Amino acid sequence: MTSIQFFGGVEVIGSTKVLIDSGDARVLLDVGLDIPSGVDLFRSPVLERSGHELADRLRVGALPWIPGLYDPAQLAGSGAPVEESSPVPTAVFVSHGHIDHLGAAGHVRKDVAVYAHAETVRLMNALAASGDGLPGGDPAWRPLQNGQQVRVGSITVECVPVEHDVPGACGYLVTTPSGTIAYTGDIRWHGPHPDVTGAFVHRARGVDVFFTETTQLSWPDTPATHRSDVDVLADVGQLLAANPGALVLLSSYPRDVELAAGLIATSARAGRRIVWPGRHAAVLARMGVTGICTWDRSRPQRQAHVTAIENLDVPVDLVGLDAVRARPGEFVVHPDAGELPSLLDLPISPGIPYVHTGGEPLGEFDPRWAPFVDWLAALDIRLAKLGCSGHATADDLHRMVAEIAPKVVFPVHGVHPEALVPPAGTRSVLPALGVRYELDALLG
Repeated sequence: MTSIQFFGGVEVIGSTKVLIDSGDARVLLDVGLDIPSGVDLFRSPVLERSGHELADRLRVGALPWIPGLYDPAQLAGSGAPVEESSPVPTAVFVSHGHIDHLGAAGHVRKDVAVYAHAETVRLMNALAASGDGLPGGDPAWRPLQNGQQVRVGSITVECVPVEHDVPGACGYLVTTPSGTIAYTGDIRWHGPHPDVTGAFVHRARGVDVFFTETTQLSWPDTPATHRSDVDVLADVGQLLAANPGALVLLSSYPRDVELAAGLIATSARAGRRIVWPGRHAAVLARMGVTGICTWDRSRPQRQAHVTAIENLDVPVDLVGLDAVRARPGEFVVHPDAGELPSLLDLPISPGIPYVHTGGEPLGEFDPRWAPFVDWLAALDIRLAKLGCSGHATADDLHRMVAEIAPKVVFPVHGVHPEALVPPAGTRSVLPALGVRYELDALLG
């Protein structure tokens, strides 16, 4: 009998981990970490101990114990239990390159295959080469193509792309001896490629069980519609035009490669260049984005940024601090969120805008947000929040479930999963951590 267990993503945004066990094989959908919040033990300024990341997280309950999953070499000498490998074939399937979906992938045993879409693998390789790899070291990624199927014992897993704000995002269709299961990963319709999500819905139609993210159901006052990337870029263009001669500051998430490329093009049309921190510049350059510019050695940066550029085998433009001070209206500067005092190097004039499009700090829930806004207030910098959500609206989520029409839906990846109201004929089951749900019983 096929069973389903949830080891994360229950009444929380992120940290998704769903284990499907058919008796002769196991498949884990995503292996995420919690997004650091005001209650997370590893929130800023707490840093993981190098070489002890896995053992420390297991010890304080920041990762669940999943038998046969973790690398015993990372637990040696820690006092944590070290298990033998699983007696049945086990594989991990990652939906996309965000920490809350793959942050623990570096802790997986070497004999457990870790799959992800080829574009996700490309992004993770770019991050690792730029000094931003996963704790424990990145796994030996096994890249998947659109529609590719992988057989793990009696389970077949199919990679189905979805629209999200990161390259390579995909959902999965899982065929087991007891029935079919679909999983969204993170999904939206208001991004640049809604047809991709539409194709996922068409492919998943009629599955027995459906796991869907419910991020935007977590807040009752969430707008019925979302801004798109087109809206973001249009607003940024207007803001640049409204601040001639003045420096503009930016916060953008480098994993949102398509938006970063759009911001570079929008700035160029306004006669400006974006100056990225070294690590951001290295990641974007490795992902094939053109027009990348970062600091030369005249501007002090954390050594990690300097090293990232020194190790880069793709050319990028360098700019000096004197040039930005002399001609601030020709630049958009992306500060390092971890080095707020570096703002003091820049030609800050009263009321200049700091454009936040989803970069770090990530938002009010992020422990780094309070000092961030305090620094802006101290320097009379105006915060302009012009981001675009990576998650489907409440209406889109409900429409998706109605179109797929599964027998059972498990709402995950949201604070209020009960807010997902399925249509007639679909039963909603609110998952509980560690409970084993038998698929035959669910469908009986």
